[in-house]
Amino acid sequence: MNRQPKLQVKAVFFDFDDTLQSRKGAYRLYCEAFLTKYFPLIGAAEREQKLDEMEALVDGGYKDREVYFPELSDLWQWTDHPPLPELYDSFNYDFGKYIVMLPGAVETLREIKRRGYLLGAVTNGVSSLQNIKLDTAGIRDLFDVVVVSGDIGIYKPDRRIFDEACRRAGLKNEEVLFVGDHPVNDIDGALGAGLQVIRMNYGDFYNKGLGKATAAEIEDIRQVLDFV
Repeated sequence: MNRQPKLQVKAVFFDFDDTLQSRKGAYRLYCEAFLTKYFPLIGAAEREQKLDEMEALVDGGYKDREVYFPELSDLWQWTDHPPLPELYDSFNYDFGKYIVMLPGAVETLREIKRRGYLLGAVTNGVSSLQNIKLDTAGIRDLFDVVVVSGDIGIYKPDRRIFDEACRRAGLKNEEVLFVGDHPVNDIDGALGAGLQVIRMNYGDFYNKGLGKATAAEIEDIRQVLDFV
């Protein structure tokens, strides 16, 4: 890409899923483990079909567990499934154990840190799930600030979650650059809170909801380094 003007910021905050990691890639690994646990005897063709159905039905991860697993059980006519709370827990505690970081993501975080910026993570999701992801990815120690919506009961795009992250960093909102993929939760939310913004054009929202004049767009997380 063309050389970008450096942004006048003191910190860079990131979303996690589909910004630093491939959520689809990680979810595929979780689904494979799920089927190995609950359907160990099915053949290869049925296994592949069930994998595809699990991915299609989850709606990019934005469907509530309390809706997703009953729908999945109905689709499969899985009448002898474990109690639904066990399936909910399998998602909230097991999914986060499978991580597929995007190429260059960890190196980008380290380089931003080396350049003297504060680092933050601001992510939506169940507390147990999102915190396990950060721990499994081995990147929590790189962040000066971590705000998980499930920990504070405030969810993007509510500006208060961005306000809280900036407060914890001891910075004004306009001194922070936020990088995320979701057109509403990340981009609208961060812009509405007065942060500077880069849109990660990746994942389920690739080429969707673009055109925010005040948000730069990248397709490789390493391109953040062109701005700081």
